[in-house]
Amino acid sequence: MSAEKKSNFFLGFLFLPKEKREALTRIYAYCRLIDDIVDEPKPKDEALRELQFWREEIERLFNGAPEHPLAIDLYKPIKTYGIPKEPFLEMIRGCALDLEGTRYETPADLESYMRGVASSVGIMCVHIFGWKHTPKEKIYEFATTFGYAFQLTNIIRDVGADLELRRVYLPLADIRAAGWSAEALARREQGPEFAALMRVEYKRAKDYYAKARALVDPRDRKALLPAEVMAHVYEGLLDEIERTGFRVMFGKTRLSGLRKMILAFKAWWYCRG
Repeated sequence: MSAEKKSNFFLGFLFLPKEKREALTRIYAYCRLIDDIVDEPKPKDEALRELQFWREEIERLFNGAPEHPLAIDLYKPIKTYGIPKEPFLEMIRGCALDLEGTRYETPADLESYMRGVASSVGIMCVHIFGWKHTPKEKIYEFATTFGYAFQLTNIIRDVGADLELRRVYLPLADIRAAGWSAEALARREQGPEFAALMRVEYKRAKDYYAKARALVDPRDRKALLPAEVMAHVYEGLLDEIERTGFRVMFGKTRLSGLRKMILAFKAWWYCRG
């Protein structure tokens, strides 16, 4: 995870008590480790072996016999907050996809990837945030859908940076429907077709944000404030990308610290309403 993602991740946690912040720090450390296994330059076979170790280590962890220091650190928050095993394994599954190539034919195919690398984190986190009134299946759908929203925002922002790694996450069906091609994208060509493609992805991300919010019982908003802070910041970033004409080929759009704090306050106000 980049430094910027890390800062966005922790911004929401400023509103939590110390014990929950510590639990989320341990969750973040796990997610960062798995992410780094596939992002750091190393032979594919080595990365696959490391991921397999962590599949086995998660099984040991949930059987009460972790070996790795990081897994030992995870034991307490898992027991305290009842975090299930599945999202830890989903994180591994999603990150492993980056070792097999990054071409996704349809939005549904991309959602499978995003469910692994982003929604899994959301499900871990909501167990720590807590909720009382929203049915569990809707809370999981909320976490899953916000995960899609955050990750698609990152994908839109990182089009150019991902091309440096020879990665194209935008659905190929969307690229073709816009009259564009993966080859034109790789050449960093820009024109009305690229703008049309970006508007499709922008609209889909906005729909994810709206759908996620509609799933939550308003009485749970206060407990889920950290998630909403992150959502306001990421959605603010998405809107800034759209406002500036989707200039994502040769640089990353960023928000100032002040802008992030304003968005965090708006999230707090929303959750109080």
